[in-house]
Amino acid sequence: MFKKIILLSAGFLAVACSSNETAKQEAFPGEFANADYVLSEADAQKWVVASNQAKLCIYPNLTRIQQEHFSKEDSYIFSQYVFFYPLEEIIGEQYVKIIQNDEKSMGYAQYLFKKFKNNDAVEELPTKQCATLRANAKNDLAVVKGQYQSGMIEEEKSQEGKASGQKVATDDNKFFFDIIKWGSVLLL
Repeated sequence: MFKKIILLSAGFLAVACSSNETAKQEAFPGEFANADYVLSEADAQKWVVASNQAKLCIYPNLTRIQQEHFSKEDSYIFSQYVFFYPLEEIIGEQYVKIIQNDEKSMGYAQYLFKKFKNNDAVEELPTKQCATLRANAKNDLAVVKGQYQSGMIEEEKSQEGKASGQKVATDDNKFFFDIIKWGSVLLL
């Protein structure tokens, strides 16, 4: 009889413990049903860490008030470098585009980001990687603001032009070109 009581109590204990574990799992939010891409929780946790690292690298002293007063260009660069580029490194470019094009997928990604976002200290990016990321963000911001920058490496200007002191087609000698232009018109 004693063995039956112990066996039954062990069975009830096992059932009670297993039912407690299933209660801890959260149900999938209904408003995100039929999303084109469902970000996994593991990828979302990696994304939050990578996002915090990028934010600390590019915007180390950013306050909430400063962020609220960003221009459109600054907001665009912030969202690209702090949210989408880190996510792209984790899940790939094509899946980020799917998320960006689907409202439910974007909503679920934001839901997971807020769920796992914390203010714990994150490991900083390596100095070289951070410097590259910061320079790219600065250059992209300049381009978005309308300041064209060539993507090619600029070659050093020849020393011959500097040695002679002559600069062709610059504001320094614009007057000289105007004289030549008007002189040629008068000759014709």
